Amino acid sequence: MAKTKKPSDPSRFGAMFLIRIALVLFFCACAAAFIITQNSIVEKKRELAALQDSVDTLTAQNEELQDLIESDDMGRYMEKLAVENNDYAYPDERRYYDTSHN
Repeated sequence: MAKTKKPSDPSRFGAMFLIRIALVLFFCACAAAFIITQNSIVEKKRELAALQDSVDTLTAQNEELQDLIESDDMGRYMEKLAVENNDYAYPDERRYYDTSHN
């Protein structure tokens, strides 16, 4: 008669134990990778929304500048630049600045 291995054989038990540990570790690694990927997707969606807002703002500014260029009114364009970028004021304009926080 040939010897057959019993299910309670110590080497078989050790191999099954190692396989179970390997499977648990594999599933834990898969779960961690899934969570990290989901967080990355959420982060990229936030970045996309911020970039889309930036694109919308720049598109509006571009359209405004395009209207100024097409109108051939260089004086109005220069006036707009002076008021917005260099803080110039109109002769009859009063500007008030809050200096209480300094």
